[in-house]
Amino acid sequence: MYFFNFTLIAFAHQTVLKFFKGLVVFLLAFSGICSVFAGEKDWTFWQERFLQSPSVQSPENNTTKPHIKEVRITATLPDYPWVKVSGYRDRPVERCLTCHDGIANVSPSHPPEFGCSVCHGGEPESVDKDQAHATLIYDPAAGTGKRNPSNLSVVERSCGQLYCHAGHTDEDRNHVNRVKKSMMNTMAGVISGFRYQWAGQSRKTARYGTLDVADTDGSIPKNQGALEKLEKLPFFSSATIPESILNQRTLVPVSQHPADHLLRKKCFQCHLDSPPAKGKYRSQGCASCHFEYSASGLYEGNDPTVSRTEPGHARFHKIRAIPARATCVQCHRAFALQSIGTEPHEELDIPEEIKPTDQVEVPATVDAPEAIQNTIFEKPVVDAAENFSLFPGKGKAMKDVHTARGMDCTDCHTQFDIMGDGNLYSKQHEAVEVRCETCHGDSLAYPSISQITEPGDPAIRISKHYKGGANKVEDWMAVSAHSRKMSNVKVQDGLIVAIGKQTGKVHEVPLVKDYLDAHSIPQHQSRLECSACHARWVVRCPGCHQSIGPDQAPAPENHSLDIGEPALMIGPRGKVAPMLTQPERHLTVIDERGKQIPVLGRMGDEQGHYRQWAFTNPHGTSGSNLAYALNPHSIQKQARSCTSCHLSPETLGLGAGDLKIGKSSTGKGDFVDPLNRTDKILKSSQFDPQAKMSMRGEPLAGTDQPKARTFNQEEIIRILRVGNCIPCHDRYNDPVYQDINQSYAFARTMDHRRLREKILNLRQSPE
Repeated sequence: MYFFNFTLIAFAHQTVLKFFKGLVVFLLAFSGICSVFAGEKDWTFWQERFLQSPSVQSPENNTTKPHIKEVRITATLPDYPWVKVSGYRDRPVERCLTCHDGIANVSPSHPPEFGCSVCHGGEPESVDKDQAHATLIYDPAAGTGKRNPSNLSVVERSCGQLYCHAGHTDEDRNHVNRVKKSMMNTMAGVISGFRYQWAGQSRKTARYGTLDVADTDGSIPKNQGALEKLEKLPFFSSATIPESILNQRTLVPVSQHPADHLLRKKCFQCHLDSPPAKGKYRSQGCASCHFEYSASGLYEGNDPTVSRTEPGHARFHKIRAIPARATCVQCHRAFALQSIGTEPHEELDIPEEIKPTDQVEVPATVDAPEAIQNTIFEKPVVDAAENFSLFPGKGKAMKDVHTARGMDCTDCHTQFDIMGDGNLYSKQHEAVEVRCETCHGDSLAYPSISQITEPGDPAIRISKHYKGGANKVEDWMAVSAHSRKMSNVKVQDGLIVAIGKQTGKVHEVPLVKDYLDAHSIPQHQSRLECSACHARWVVRCPGCHQSIGPDQAPAPENHSLDIGEPALMIGPRGKVAPMLTQPERHLTVIDERGKQIPVLGRMGDEQGHYRQWAFTNPHGTSGSNLAYALNPHSIQKQARSCTSCHLSPETLGLGAGDLKIGKSSTGKGDFVDPLNRTDKILKSSQFDPQAKMSMRGEPLAGTDQPKARTFNQEEIIRILRVGNCIPCHDRYNDPVYQDINQSYAFARTMDHRRLREKILNLRQSPE
C-alpha cells in the first residue's frame, strides 16, 4: 500500500514535471519565434537553431525575410602571408552584408575577403543593428557618426594596426605616423606664423601644433628645419576649455592671448581631424583625402542602409589611393581657380556601384549647372563645384599651365609633400620636397636623376596604383630636393617625362637649359625663383578684420577674393619670390556692453583699446601687415614683362603710386606718391595702405618666415636702375645683360649718349 502510494505519487510528480518542463520549452520557443518576427532578437540564432532554412515567411505580411549573407575572412596580408586578416578581430565569419547588401568593395587593396571589421570594428557576427554597431571604431567628437574609423584620434585601431599602414621596417610605409606629424595635421606653419606676427611667441619657428607630438625616430634633419617636438596649442582662457578635456586633464595650458582663440575658432577647421565648415562636406583623418564627397554631400552608392537624401555622406564607399583634384580644392579653395573652364562632361573613374551600362540621373539637388540637372548620362559627370569663377565681372584667371595640360595636384606633389615625410616642420617650404628644378632643371644643369636598382625600391611600390603602370628596375627617375626619387618623373626615350598618375598621360617636360635665350641673364639665374617670373597671379583678400564678441566667439567675416599680379620679395630660400600681398589685419574686442576692451601693458597701464588694434611682432616690424613669400599655382609659359618688375612700385612692395626718382644715386631723393591718400590724410602714414616697405628699404610689413624679408634699399635701386635700360633693351637675350656692370660703365660714356640720342631720333622721325 505504501509502496503503491509512493509509486503513484512519484509517477504523478514526474508527469507534472514533464508537463511544466514541456510548457516552459514551448513558451520559450514560442516567445523566441515571436521575437524573431518582431525583429527583437538575433535572426541568425533562431534561423540556425529552429528554422534550418535561409529565409522564412512572416505570418503577419507573408513577405520573405532577407537571408543571412556571410563572408568568410580568408585573406592574408600581401607582404606578410603569415598574417591572417581574421586574426585582427578574431572573426573568421562576418554577416555585415546581410544589411549592407549592395555596398561596393572599398578598394582592390582591401578585397571582400578582408571583411569589414578589420577596419571598422564592431560585432560582425551579429545582424542586430545595435549589437553589431556597439563597438564600431570612431571618434565621437568628430560629429560625423560612427562611419569613419580613420580619425587620427582612433586610427591606430584601424588603418594604423601592425603591418597595415604602421609597424613596417621601411619608415616610408608607416603612413599613419607620418600623417600625424604632417603640417596638414599639426598646422604648425599657420600657428607659428599667426602667433609670431601677433606677438604670441618670440620666435618664427613653430612651438605649438594641434596636438602634442614628438619625433622619436632618431632622425631629425635640423638643416632642413625639422623640429624635435610640438606642444599642443594653449587655450585662450579657462572658459574656452571644453568639458571633455577638463574631465580628462587637471592641468590645461591657458595663454590669454587672442591669437590662440582665433586659431581654434577660425583656422582649425582646416586641419585633418576637424569637422568641415558649415555647408561643406568632407571626412576627417585618412578619409579626408582618400574618400570623395560631392558638393551636395549626398551618397550615390547602392548600400540600402545609407540615406541618399541626407547630406554628410561620402559620395561612394570607395577609397581613392590617389586623391582627385576635387578633393584637394575642397580645402585649398584658392587653387580651385585653376579648374575654371573644366568641361562639365569630363569623365571620372566609374565606381563599382555604377556599371558601364547603367544610366545615372543627376538630381536637381546636386550642385550642377541647370543645363545638366535632371539629365540622363551614360557615365557620372564631374562635380560642377570645380566649374565656377570667384571673380564675377573681373574675368577669369589664367589657368596654371600644368592644370591646363590635364595634370592633377598629385602629378607634381609627392606623397611626402602631402602626407609628410615623418619629420616635424615649422613652415611649408621646409616640408615640400618638389621644386621647379626637380623636373625642369635650371639654366646650368639638367634635372638630377637616379636609377632604380632594387625591386623593393619605393619608386616601384608607390607607382603600383598608377594608370600608366608601375616603374621597374633600371628606370631612371628624377630626384627631389630631399634626395628622393620621384615616382612619376623619369627618363623615357631620351626625354624627361612626367606621367599622369591617374590618367597615364605622358607629358614631355621642357628643360630650362634648352631655352637659354629666356634664362640667360646671370642675375636672374642666381637670384630668382622660377615663379618670380612665371607665376602670373596671386589671390588677394581685400579685407579680413578680426573681432571677438562677448560670447568669446569670433564674429563672422564677409569678404571677397581678388587676384592681381604678384609683388616680389626675398623668400625663405634667399631668392626673389612672389609675395602674398594682404592688407593689414586688425583686431577689435568688445565686452557685454559693446565697449572696446582696454589694452594693458606689463605694469597694468592702459595703452589703448582693442579697436582696430594693430600688432607689432617681436622683431619690431608690423604684425598686422604681413609679407609672405609663396609659389602660387598660376604658372604660365609666358613670363611676366620686364617692366612689370623693374618699373612697378607695386611689384617692389611700395604700393600703388607715382614713382619719383631723385638725382642722387643713394636713393634719398626717391619716393612714391601714393594713389590711395587715406593714411596721408589721416596722418597715420605717408605710405600707401598696401605698401610693405619704404623707398629706402625700411620694412613696413613683418614676415613670419625665417630668412624671408622685403627688399632693402640697395636692391630697390638696383631693380629700378635696370628699368632705365628696358625701353631700348627689352629682350632677355640682349647682350647688355650678360655683364651688367660693364654695361653700366658704357652707359656713362659719351658714345652711349650719342647712340641713345640717335635711336630716339629715329623713333621720333616720321616714316
